Amino acid sequence: MVDAPLISRTEVDNALFGTREGRCLFAPIRHHSPVCAWMLRAMLDDFRPEEILIEVPSDLECHLPDLTASDIIPPVAIVTLGAQSGQSSRAVRYFPFSEHSPEFVAITHAKQIGAVVRFIDLPAGTRVESVEKASTFHSEVAFDSAAFIQSTCNKLGLRDGAELWDHLFEVHLGQSDWRTFFADVYAYCLAIRETTAPEVIASDDTLQREAHMRAYIAQAEDKRIVVLTGGFHTPALIEKGCEAPFKASALESYLIGYGEEALDALSGYAAGLRYPGWYAGLWQAACAADGPPDWSAHALEVGTGFAALMAEEKRRVAIPQLVEMLSMAEGLAHLKGRKAVLIPDLFDGMRSALVKTEIGPGEPFSECLHRYLRGNNLGQASQSAGLPPIVADARARADSARVNMSDTVKRNKKLDIRRKTTHRKASQFFHQMGLLSTGFAEFKTGPNFVTGERTDLLFEEWAVGWSPFVEGALIEAARLGSTLPEAAVNQLAERRTALFDNGSGNDLVAQLELLLLGLRAGLGSNLIGLAAELHDAVTISANFDGLAQVLFKLQAVSTPGDPLFDEELPDLSALLAAAYEKIIYLMDDLSQTPEDMLVTRIKALETIASVVQGPHAKRFNSDRFSNALARLLEQQDCAAILIGAVAGLLVRANLRSPEYLAKLLQGTLLGIGSTPEGRAAVLQGILMTAPMLLWQNQQVLKAVNTAIMTLDEDTFVTILPALRRCLTQLNPHETDRLAEELTTLLGVQGGNIAGAKSHFSEEETTQALAIDRAMGALLEADGLTHWKLS
Repeated sequence: MVDAPLISRTEVDNALFGTREGRCLFAPIRHHSPVCAWMLRAMLDDFRPEEILIEVPSDLECHLPDLTASDIIPPVAIVTLGAQSGQSSRAVRYFPFSEHSPEFVAITHAKQIGAVVRFIDLPAGTRVESVEKASTFHSEVAFDSAAFIQSTCNKLGLRDGAELWDHLFEVHLGQSDWRTFFADVYAYCLAIRETTAPEVIASDDTLQREAHMRAYIAQAEDKRIVVLTGGFHTPALIEKGCEAPFKASALESYLIGYGEEALDALSGYAAGLRYPGWYAGLWQAACAADGPPDWSAHALEVGTGFAALMAEEKRRVAIPQLVEMLSMAEGLAHLKGRKAVLIPDLFDGMRSALVKTEIGPGEPFSECLHRYLRGNNLGQASQSAGLPPIVADARARADSARVNMSDTVKRNKKLDIRRKTTHRKASQFFHQMGLLSTGFAEFKTGPNFVTGERTDLLFEEWAVGWSPFVEGALIEAARLGSTLPEAAVNQLAERRTALFDNGSGNDLVAQLELLLLGLRAGLGSNLIGLAAELHDAVTISANFDGLAQVLFKLQAVSTPGDPLFDEELPDLSALLAAAYEKIIYLMDDLSQTPEDMLVTRIKALETIASVVQGPHAKRFNSDRFSNALARLLEQQDCAAILIGAVAGLLVRANLRSPEYLAKLLQGTLLGIGSTPEGRAAVLQGILMTAPMLLWQNQQVLKAVNTAIMTLDEDTFVTILPALRRCLTQLNPHETDRLAEELTTLLGVQGGNIAGAKSHFSEEETTQALAIDRAMGALLEADGLTHWKLS
């Protein structure tokens, strides 16, 4: 059991309301708490301060006019950018205000009562430099982790600090006794602070912040003031300060719309309350009633909203189930001694009424209620706030692409990029946003021209949605340009520079990827230099694998009619031709490939063959490739695996007969004096480039089978591991096809071997065969061969 500090109500009142003969009041709050905002408004109306000092970074006061603008729709946030260091990303931090934030209520209410607002926290510029890992300027970890919280939760039978706070404080929303309320909050926060280890408090910039705030409070000594800060800091601020405030460094900052999802403590916002949508609803209900909300009505509204969301997801909640859920929630609240139905009560009621399976990750009812209570509303900053031009440009393009920006929900978009110009432009916009890492658009499926995968598909599918983090990323990208295309082009230029800095300036594949990223984003007219650099690199490159990738990836984008073709870009067909020309030139030297690179070279050959014999074959003189393959077969020093791969490609192209391949396989499998791996190498090469020949051509399969059957038992056992390794290249479908053809060739029933699996390792199988041969030899020596099983 942890003892909270003993303090009398008189001592609390003197601390909060008796400083400077009652001219200085302290309002200890929890950030984004509706009840704190409500009581603060009552305090301000009663006390009528000259100044309100608020725990917001002091260098952000320039945003006060925009925070009180008539067209603002909370939640909003001040976003700050750290100093630029080279090409690295700038530190982006957010200071959010919800409609029910005590800070926002103080700022807007100050205007009504004629009070001056001052921000008194440590400057954001200083904090960005000193707290690199923080994404926000507040942290309320102690409200869950302090020993006092854990002890009190255990005593009252509550889950955690979030439920404890609501149980003790949020239930008073709509009431008017602000003195008793803030006295209780102060005692609560004092207990939290006193039971938090000193080293934890000293581990970040808490002490520096409190010194800075004390200095501001001291400067207002002759004023009638209210000091509004997180309750954890209040005990340290009541002490009289003699420090000088820290000087603010230059800082770039903007006011932007923010979202409820980002405000959610469960989403990682350290100073947030869980489920901001829930608290926003409570605040609105209290404002509508001008007093305490109807808790049962609010629970009913949540229940019906949750049921509607479930219906959208094709999971209907029947009315009797909903009634049971809400009745259970109210009953649980009453058992805990309160009329207010709180979040844990709703979850418990829902799980009792609806969940019939194991509760855990992926359970749909809990996840849906979580999303509903979290909310997805997206606020809007005043038009007078001013943002970098790139944000307005991106918003205009999003509007043209018919993207819903009224909330933070990501919605699916299906784009016909080949036949509809507007869809292709939307795709280019989405890819530009992707280049800037905004998180706005998530590519789900469709043709991927950067990797060369599924380029024949007609449609792209995306999940797109606006959020405050999208806006923050755009603000960070404003250094790259005033429009989205300009910033995307400069982002590619930075990546190109980074390749040189990393010693990869001539990396064909990396250069090609940059070019394709730019084409996909519709930046063709700005890629002339990059295309010219790639052309020069191709003409001097000896990177056979890289050239194969250039050929493979450019085949579908280089001529009119291709989805990424851009007439403002230099002729990519010339680049394609240059890559093909260099490939043909290098093929004569493939026989000199080091052994450890042979598999990679064969895969490159297979890639090239798929291009010159594929849908875009008319763009190439395939005879040149076939002739180069034929020349390889004539070279005496050509590796066996390469011979097999080349022979397979030629037979597939009908430039060599199956009889040729059958003889080649028989000759190598029966080769005298060869190693086991050497005997199997040609078969391995064929399986890499033309495995289908084994089941599409009985002559080839028969040749392999005959050769293997011809081997004596000792030789077969020796070569077996190499043969098994060759066959592991086949996928399950190919293995089944080969098995079917073998059963036909051998005249056995497929059912006799179908599904048969060995549980022995390769080494165990080899040992077993050796033992079998030894036993056979012993039986034969003893004249007991009739004992051998047939």
